[in-house]
Amino acid sequence: MISKKLLGVFALFVVALGSITSTMAQSNTLVIWADAERAPLLVDLADEVLADLGITLQVVEIGLGDARDGLLTTGPVGEGPDIMITPHDTIGQLVENGAIIPLELDESLAEQLSPAALSLFSYKDQLWGIPYAIENVAIIRNTDILPEPFTTFDDVRAKAEELKEQGIFALAIPTGNTYHNFPVTSAFGGYIFGLNEDGSFNIEDIGLNSEGGLAAAEWLAGMYADGLLPTDVNDDVMFSLLEEGRAGAIITGPWYSQRISETLENYAIDPIPGVEGVTENGSPFSGGQGFVISAFSENQLLAETFLFDYLATPEFMQAIFDAGGRPATFSTVDTSANPNVAGFMAAGYNAIPMPAIPQMASVWGSSDAALTLISTGGDPAESMNTAVQQITTAIGVAAALAASDSDTITLVGSLQSEAGCANDWDPACSTTFMTDNGDGTYSFTVTLPAGDYEYKVAVNGSWDENYGANGEANGANIALSLSAETEVTFGFDSNTKAITDSVNN
Repeated sequence: MISKKLLGVFALFVVALGSITSTMAQSNTLVIWADAERAPLLVDLADEVLADLGITLQVVEIGLGDARDGLLTTGPVGEGPDIMITPHDTIGQLVENGAIIPLELDESLAEQLSPAALSLFSYKDQLWGIPYAIENVAIIRNTDILPEPFTTFDDVRAKAEELKEQGIFALAIPTGNTYHNFPVTSAFGGYIFGLNEDGSFNIEDIGLNSEGGLAAAEWLAGMYADGLLPTDVNDDVMFSLLEEGRAGAIITGPWYSQRISETLENYAIDPIPGVEGVTENGSPFSGGQGFVISAFSENQLLAETFLFDYLATPEFMQAIFDAGGRPATFSTVDTSANPNVAGFMAAGYNAIPMPAIPQMASVWGSSDAALTLISTGGDPAESMNTAVQQITTAIGVAAALAASDSDTITLVGSLQSEAGCANDWDPACSTTFMTDNGDGTYSFTVTLPAGDYEYKVAVNGSWDENYGANGEANGANIALSLSAETEVTFGFDSNTKAITDSVNN
């Protein structure tokens, strides 16, 4: 699936004097994967870099999540980037998969970078990326509707009850989004992972169903049940509610700084409220974005030269800030042109660094699903207990796969949720692990409702090795159409890579 997805979403900007015939084989070509906001800035450097170093830049515009998955999938076969932009919370996963290389800063560069930002990109006592922005969410308040900031989450509910009669929501939060809802969880005393005595994360202590985690879930459930929080909310819906005067406040981050200014004439940026007797303010996650160098690159020395001499400079960091408005990591950056920066930084005074450990990959899907279920009337305690159970299982499966000498084959696809997995297209879901028949073949039988599905197989719980139609590595998804509820047996031959099912074959 990933390979097909990447081909569909890539928008390629190639800057060269001649034709480019490969992505990584040419020693004078650097391939950079960047999101839509940063890609044009990198393209602007192409002429200067070509003249100075004789290096051609090939800039591929790709979403941050797709870039992470793409590096893990296509990097090992020589089709990935030399340099990539990534959020800091992917660092642990990328390091554990051997996908990026450590970096060393000279003293002058280290002095220019925020220590907090450097800590985000550090893992196992090494630095793995050059950060260019840090960020956290905050309350964006329409001061015409809400002249005073929220003091506590009890105050949020009280104001919501007052405004409901006018058809206005006091607050809107993206539905089923763990990142944006975490400040609510932390305000009530909940957490994702507990801490060991040495400050490392205790992956056996998952706090979504702790006393504080359940209290936050109960608060959310009550707000949804009483019509005080809007449901089915994404970013566009949030801003529509603001623009129409149907929401007094939202939770979002500095990546929408310009949109905030364009949507509201009179607004304030506030810290997350707290819970009386528990916290003074809820703690948002702090996060960062930065540049990393692929361990699969054949041009690592050129990549380091470009990274340190052209990207990790005051001039380029100023350009990144001017384009995006996120709080900057370089001390030299002038942020005075964006008045929102100070508000977001103040709201993040107590921010908690988002765990940059591989186990976070097991959290998002299950936690998001629990929050979505709560928004539609699901029992909050049951939803969070189920999420924690799924996260624990996923972490255990990932650890077992890493320690195992034998291959594990997973049936992956749009049918996994019907088979009992928390999410579709999840290569680590043990529910759809195929049975080893002892002769190099694997099988899996499940009863599926009528519908149209797509599937393939993945090896050892990740997308690093996967097979699709005609047994091709990174091949196309296989279609499966069922006109009625049907028991389907799937097969995989590890020798020939052939994939079968009892309906198509």
